[in-house]
Amino acid sequence: MITHQEMAGLYGEGNLVRPSEAEIDRLGLRSVDARVLRETGIPRSSPPFFSVLVEGGPAFLEVIDIPLPDGGNHREVVIGGPPGDPGFRFSVDAREGFVTLAQLRGTPRGEVVNRDLAEFVEFLYLIDLHQKRAMGSGDAASEFEKLSHHLRSLNPISFERPENWWSMALEYVASEEGEG
Repeated sequence: MITHQEMAGLYGEGNLVRPSEAEIDRLGLRSVDARVLRETGIPRSSPPFFSVLVEGGPAFLEVIDIPLPDGGNHREVVIGGPPGDPGFRFSVDAREGFVTLAQLRGTPRGEVVNRDLAEFVEFLYLIDLHQKRAMGSGDAASEFEKLSHHLRSLNPISFERPENWWSMALEYVASEEGEG
C-alpha cells in the first residue's frame, strides 16, 4: 500500500485530501477504506484522470444511500471524477469497498475500476509517478512497459476490455509518450 509520505513526496502536502475523523465517521466506510482516507490521503488532483474538485453534483464525499428491496440501503461515497467531466463520478461502495466509475448522464452505467480505495490510490500514484519520471527520459517506452505490467499484475480484471477505465488511461499515457 502506498504511504502518506510517498503521496506527499509526489503530490505535495497541499494537493492531498485527508478528511477529519468526524467526516470519515459520517461516511460509514469499511475500516480499511477509512484508513486510506485518514492516513494516506487522496490526491486533490491527478490530471487527466482524477480530481476531487468536481463540477456539479454529486460532490466530493457526498453519501448516496440507495434503498434496497429488503429495506436496507446500498451506500456509495463519491470520491471525485475525471477533471472537467461532470457526467462521471468515482465512488466507493461503503460495504464492499469497490471503487466504481458511474456515468451520470444519458443511460446510467457503471464500471468497477478497482477492488478497493487503496488500490485506486495506488493506481493513480503509480501512473503519476511514471509520468513525472518519463518527462525527458530516454527510456520512457521501457518504463511504460514496466508500469503497464505492474498495474495489470495488481488487478488484471481492470484491464479485461479495451474500454475499461484503466485500459483507456494507459492508452492515453502511451499516446502522450508517443508509444500508442
